[in-house]
Amino acid sequence: MKELVLPSGFVPKKFISDQYEMGIKASQELGSEVTPTEIEGRLSALASTPGGLNLIGRELRSPLLREMLYESSARNLAQVYKLSQGESAEFWADVAVPAAAIGVEGLPAQVEIKSDYVRVDTRLFTANPYVRWNQSNLTKFDILSATQQRMKASLMLQEAAAWYRLVNYASGLRSGQGYTAGLNPNPGGAATNSAYSQNAPASVQTTITNTITVQQMAVANANFGARLIKGPKKLWVNPSHQADFVLFNNSQNPAVGGGLGYFAPNLTEMLLQKGNTGTFVGAEVYEDIVVPYLNTGVPVDSKGVIGGTENIIGYLLGPSEFVGLIAIRTDLSIETLKDPNRFADVFAGWMDIGFFIRWCKALQRLTT
Repeated sequence: MKELVLPSGFVPKKFISDQYEMGIKASQELGSEVTPTEIEGRLSALASTPGGLNLIGRELRSPLLREMLYESSARNLAQVYKLSQGESAEFWADVAVPAAAIGVEGLPAQVEIKSDYVRVDTRLFTANPYVRWNQSNLTKFDILSATQQRMKASLMLQEAAAWYRLVNYASGLRSGQGYTAGLNPNPGGAATNSAYSQNAPASVQTTITNTITVQQMAVANANFGARLIKGPKKLWVNPSHQADFVLFNNSQNPAVGGGLGYFAPNLTEMLLQKGNTGTFVGAEVYEDIVVPYLNTGVPVDSKGVIGGTENIIGYLLGPSEFVGLIAIRTDLSIETLKDPNRFADVFAGWMDIGFFIRWCKALQRLTT
């Protein structure tokens, strides 16, 4: 069997899709080598023993799942850094070097360059279920294995929820971000424009209520360029918004109709055939249930300096090196023991991680 080699750094969606397709192809080839008679013979042999029935019961567990196991997308949106034993989670910031045009006999001002650092505190995410021995013997599937899988999914859900709360707050840090030296800090005299500095996050309103549109994505992508942020963008939305991407060329405005470009029908056809979004208007799409379909009444400014609220339907994030970092002191780990006081198998699932947003200007809210 060929060893799976993961790419260094960010794992693109195409790599995951290719591995999935290779696995499906391999299973189909393996299944084609077994005749129906051989399959029936193996099943009959298994059904003739209690152990075989238990094994069949484990395999039949899949159709009875309450829901699919949750998979977090947080680690695809930020850089991941694994701390060594006893290492302090301290990360240094970039430097700024001012320059100026001077006259023939002028002298440049001397400026001392300094950097600062941020300390990221990690915290525990835990789960502590147990399964009684009589319950384990009663079920016809491997309830211990199922418990571990569900525990992992629950821990990943809590990790993603914590990351979402941080992104939601940081994307509203509109005030007090300063401005780039040498650039007009107040273009057009718009005194109330909180993003004039190009260092603050932005909000882009949709043209169709509660729907992510091509126009909205185009404006958001342009906003990143105005903030000197270039690279792959990531769209983070609730899975319910997948309909927006498939139907983006089906305008709800009778006066406009479809017609959002010559390539719109081809893109729509690809989305329908693939069954998943992949990319949309140059941004990789990550669908996650922790992101609300519609988050109403969110303060425009997280610090309250600028008044007003807005309704958020998703987030557009810049490259992970600008967005932030997930510091992992201890990755997801599961310990087990047999507890005679409870007559049960006890599980202890935990991880010790912390989150850090590097530059809030790498976050944009998609609003309605």
